[in-house]
Amino acid sequence: MNNNNLKNQTRLTDDQKRKKKNPNFFGTPKGILLNVLVGLAVIVSTATASYHGLVNIGITAAASTLLDYAIIRIQRRKQLVLSGALLTGIIIGLIVSPATSWPIVFLAAVIAIVSKHVLTIRKKPIFNPAAFGLLAVFLLFSTGEDWWGGLPDLPIWWLPLLLTGGYWITFRVRKFPLTFTFLGIYFSVYLIIALFGAADVSDMFRVPFLNSVLFLTFFMLTDPPTSPAKPIEQILFAIVAAGVSIWINLMFGGLSFLLAGLLAANLWHTVVSAIKRVLGKTRQPVIRSQ
Repeated sequence: MNNNNLKNQTRLTDDQKRKKKNPNFFGTPKGILLNVLVGLAVIVSTATASYHGLVNIGITAAASTLLDYAIIRIQRRKQLVLSGALLTGIIIGLIVSPATSWPIVFLAAVIAIVSKHVLTIRKKPIFNPAAFGLLAVFLLFSTGEDWWGGLPDLPIWWLPLLLTGGYWITFRVRKFPLTFTFLGIYFSVYLIIALFGAADVSDMFRVPFLNSVLFLTFFMLTDPPTSPAKPIEQILFAIVAAGVSIWINLMFGGLSFLLAGLLAANLWHTVVSAIKRVLGKTRQPVIRSQ
């Protein structure tokens, strides 16, 4: 009996090790995000009977994944992980206007993946690739931003679906300090401005601005490779993102202020991390000789 129990325990530990080495992709944060994003795309397209957005997603997802694959092969990396590029392409497709011509949509995906591999420090991207690619084509071609993945074309009672998906992702990547701080500052500042009549910011509490800020907060700000992990750093990251976004919106308007705020926070995080590494090296403990 004891030998049989020992064998069973050994099998259990072996199975657990295999699961850790080869986890179910759809149970990982990336897998969950893929399910949420695809679900939002299908729901909006079905409810509005418009499938131009899905075509754009197909273009951006294919372009991002294939280019990422080619670059990884050229660099001769041992690990071939394309899920990040796939998610980048889908996010781009969910934000860019469905009416945008396919060459521009394609170019946004290309710029995003190139930035992911070129603009790096310690093999990590400095900027959120999707935000970088989108802002680049917006500035170059003045293309329309729709943020249709945030459900702006559906009745307001669909909003809890977006919030549920966002909460699920935030919980899995442990970015509640970031999301709560960003949304808290964002809406508090606009509320104060509205109360004092300093500017007409009532649109910030309405569709599509409300949907776009929720989409960015849950699915882009929380991107693990380009955002901090420690709670205090998440709070500071959110302060920078919210502050820059609000300032750009008040000064210049448009919809790109959210992407600009995110990219500014990405850069801030990279600079702070680099300074910490330099200071850490200069503060090496001195070993005294006996």
